[in-house]
Amino acid sequence: RNNSVILADEMGLGKTIQTISFLSYLFHQHQLYGPFLVVVPLSTLTSWQREFEVWAPEINVVVYIGDLMSRNMVCNRKAKGVGLGRNAVCKA
Repeated sequence: RNNSVILADEMGLGKTIQTISFLSYLFHQHQLYGPFLVVVPLSTLTSWQREFEVWAPEINVVVYIGDLMSRNMVCNRKAKGVGLGRNAVCKA
C-alpha cells in the first residue's frame, strides 16, 4: 500500500498485459481496488481500454481526459478502479 511503480519497457514487450494482470492480481488476491492511475500515450488509450475489457472486465476503468473541469469531476469522484490518463494531462 502507498507505493508507486513505473513500468517503462521497450515497445512490444507486453507492458499492457503485465500491468492489467498485476492490477487484477491486487484486485482478486489482496482486495486492493484502487484507485490506480495508469499513464499512457494518447495514441494507445483506446487499446488500453479494450485490453482491460478483455482481461479484467471486473475492474472499473475511467478515462481521465478532457478539459480541466472534466478532469476535476472525475478526480473528485474518488472512484475505485483504474484511471487511464495520457501523459500531457498528468503534467497539467
